[in-house]
Amino acid sequence: MNLRSVDRNPHKPCIVGLTQQLEVLSNWLASPDVSSQIFSISGIGGIGKTTLLTEMAAESRRCSTVTLWMDGQFCLQTPRAFLSHLEMSLETEYGRTRAADTPLLAHVVEELTRQRTVVIIDNCETIDRIDSWLLSSFLPLLAASEFLFIVASRTGLPIQWHTNLLWGNQIHSFALELFTRKEVHEYVQSSGLPHLVQQDIVHKTDGHPLLLALTVDMLRRQGREREDYVQQIPGILSAELLKEATSPYMYEALQILSLFPAADQTMLNQLLTHPLSALDYTGLSTLSCVHAGAGGLSLHQLVSRMLREDYERRDPGHYQMMRSRVLELLTERYPSVNKLLQMQIAAHILELYREQLPSTHAYTDFTGIRQREVEQQMSFEPEDFPYLQRFLAESLARSDWQSELIENGQYSSLLDDIANYAPEGIRVIRNADRVPLAFCAGLWLHDQTLSILERYSPNDMNMLGDTVNSARRLPPEAADTICVLLAAVDVEQSSYRPEELGGMLFQSWLIDAMSGLRAIIPTADRQLNMLLPHLGFEERTMPSQPYARENMHVWELDFRQVTFEVWVQRILRQNIQTAGFIPQEAPYILSRDEVRLMLQHLYDDTVLEEMVPLQAMGCEGVRARELVVSILHADSPTYPLTDLEQRILRESYLHRNYRKSELAEALHMSRATFYRHSRQAFIHLGHAFTAAMDGFEMKDR
Repeated sequence: MNLRSVDRNPHKPCIVGLTQQLEVLSNWLASPDVSSQIFSISGIGGIGKTTLLTEMAAESRRCSTVTLWMDGQFCLQTPRAFLSHLEMSLETEYGRTRAADTPLLAHVVEELTRQRTVVIIDNCETIDRIDSWLLSSFLPLLAASEFLFIVASRTGLPIQWHTNLLWGNQIHSFALELFTRKEVHEYVQSSGLPHLVQQDIVHKTDGHPLLLALTVDMLRRQGREREDYVQQIPGILSAELLKEATSPYMYEALQILSLFPAADQTMLNQLLTHPLSALDYTGLSTLSCVHAGAGGLSLHQLVSRMLREDYERRDPGHYQMMRSRVLELLTERYPSVNKLLQMQIAAHILELYREQLPSTHAYTDFTGIRQREVEQQMSFEPEDFPYLQRFLAESLARSDWQSELIENGQYSSLLDDIANYAPEGIRVIRNADRVPLAFCAGLWLHDQTLSILERYSPNDMNMLGDTVNSARRLPPEAADTICVLLAAVDVEQSSYRPEELGGMLFQSWLIDAMSGLRAIIPTADRQLNMLLPHLGFEERTMPSQPYARENMHVWELDFRQVTFEVWVQRILRQNIQTAGFIPQEAPYILSRDEVRLMLQHLYDDTVLEEMVPLQAMGCEGVRARELVVSILHADSPTYPLTDLEQRILRESYLHRNYRKSELAEALHMSRATFYRHSRQAFIHLGHAFTAAMDGFEMKDR
């Protein structure tokens, strides 16, 4: 399978994500006078090394260059095996036969130096068996010719190649990375799959070419074969990634390492059944998916996530126990490490526990955040301002949250003043081209910024209580509290869902706050009031005042006093007390099972009238049915229902034209995926139903 190609044109596929490498090759091929060079391609399993080699070979042949391809699994055992494979390739591909009286080495060198030549070797993990011979006896004979040596392996060429006096400066190293969001979109746009399915693929494949290709291929399949295949994909990819783990002990070490942001030998051995020796630890560090850094060894983020998911699926009890022990070790370590490592630990805690965070919330989705692509949070620059004003205008048009401290119609002016007089309160998330994607804006509270807050919140500023009085005595350099007032994302770009960008903003707030700062968010927004406790925010008691707005809450995350461990325990406690992120103390939101029961008996008034949750909400059976039908037939789905979830419930419980398996087929998804979306739809309909009930009550009043 050509993992990085998109078959727009069957005669010349478009290669995704390999432009730079192919351009370097094209320049070498097109130059009238070139020297011998070495290209080293590296990357984890399934990242696209063989795809790149295949395209490089095709490009070389299109330029009428002698091109030889070999497999390192067979040709790198000995110098004799290497030369024999070259001889066979020359004879098979170009009819170049060796005379009986010509030595093998002399024949190969003569043919390779006769004209411009490219030799490509895949699977070069064992090149160290003959690299001394290659560097001292073989390659020097080709140095004066036009010869390109392209090798691919998981970890790249050994260090002795890069320090070699003759060849070290002639090596071009290409470490392949996961697809960016833009590249994933480029790949799926020509898949022929429905737009909503494409969006789902972009969101879930994490930019790994093999996983992406297998997923697209699976979704193109029909019937039972497709359903079976989707169950195999995680196992196929895990096997590809773990080919280097040569023993069960090594696999166990990788499994435990997946729970850490980074761990040294001592930390790993506290948890392993079979502790690693120094030699084992060194061996672990040489795997392509493992990186050695200041904090010890760390796993490639994608590999780490997949191993954790597999671990939890196979042995959930042991996974939970080990995760708790890792948390204890990380919280013990946190105070003693530098700020950079503290930020890494904090980010990893969010990653480790993101399945417990409200991943489907309207404002935040943490599941798509990838560290390499937490697309650069940066300070505000003047040229950002038109983008931010556009994001803000679109947010207000959708009635998304902006601080209720501020009078309606004043948001744009507030952003203008913050940008002019207090730009340090603006955080911007950008893409790789430095184009803004999202922002949040607030005021670092001190004696000079309170005048801005007073201008836009003359009546409600007292809600912040003693915080304001304390800030009046602070100079700018002593400010340690930010009051977040505005936030918006670019809903026009296609690379990220709005809630993913919201997740990036929240994650950046949390990580920054952990360095000893405080964040305050005043809001009457119902959804934000549900979200913030899950992120460790605590509600402040507000002073009573005649101007207090209905449902207004002031939330605070204060790391000036609270330790990292206290915060972690707080978010765990908050989330353990919830089921599906529907607060137990919010009885007016129907649970997933209650929604399912209501839908199953939607036309049975007796059952609906006897449902205790509906009775508690004061909702009669007929009204409940009318609300559900209205929600599921609405032109635009009621938050937090998505278009897909609305359609699933409408077809399943109102129209009933399809059996579940037929509906899954019509939506191009497996039954497992279909039921996962159905479960989410029940949860989201519970929220939408409550919102609709609130609307009915407002109308009645």
